[in-house]
Amino acid sequence: MIYNSWLECLELNNTMKYQSLDEIIREYLLSQEKERAEKIDNDWWWASELGTCMRKQFLRRLGLPPKQKEWRISFLAEMGKSSHEWVINSARSMGCLIDHEGELKDEELRYKGRFDLIVDLNPGNLSDHYYSLIDIKTQRPEAFFRRMRSPKGDRVKSFQKMQLASYFLFAKRKYPNLKDARIYYLDRGGGVRDEYVFKFSKSMEDEVIKELKALNKYWEEKQLPPCSNSFVCEDYCRPYKNVLAKVEQGELSLEELINYAKTKNKERSGPQGAGRLEW
Repeated sequence: MIYNSWLECLELNNTMKYQSLDEIIREYLLSQEKERAEKIDNDWWWASELGTCMRKQFLRRLGLPPKQKEWRISFLAEMGKSSHEWVINSARSMGCLIDHEGELKDEELRYKGRFDLIVDLNPGNLSDHYYSLIDIKTQRPEAFFRRMRSPKGDRVKSFQKMQLASYFLFAKRKYPNLKDARIYYLDRGGGVRDEYVFKFSKSMEDEVIKELKALNKYWEEKQLPPCSNSFVCEDYCRPYKNVLAKVEQGELSLEELINYAKTKNKERSGPQGAGRLEW
């Protein structure tokens, strides 16, 4: 169709539900995030948060809605999922896939995680399998190459090692013959890959248990953990700094903070459950 004028085009478009493909995708992503938020089970310590700010982990388990993120973050997450699926299907096609998207739980420690995949690096050899647990990390090009310019010992962050160690520790209950764990970085823009192999000592596994026990102690004693003031605090600690200051000063009990969290969850206005966070 050829429009006689820009005004005619605009008037016709105003009668349509969507003005672009991008609006369709955006609405889909927002609906998916809203559905996820409604189904999510917060009453665990998540593997994907271990090694980060304990206060942030505590507040997320309380059920406080996080700061609302830009919808493009959901778009990037979907792109990451596609990369994960491609890697998993590649391993499956080569006869190397042992398990994928495996859920891990420890009721006593309230730990919950999901590993990406376990592969056999020596398939077809019945007497000498080599099982390796893989955690896939997709990164935008600038983040990938900024990490690669770091000193070799700093290219895998300590919290990522902690999270990987937790997958390895709890996955061994089902797969006692696991040999190692790996982080597989993927550059979403240029297709560059980078792989790191870890053979965790008992001391590293003890660090995982130590953190989980510390978190549980704070939870059982209803004490607010300290804040690490790191990048992960942007979604929880910083938006709630005013109300958290009242808890720290004894002006507000943890029970009142929990009631506040319930109120905020009822007031959810977006897919991430975040309205205005001041109190």
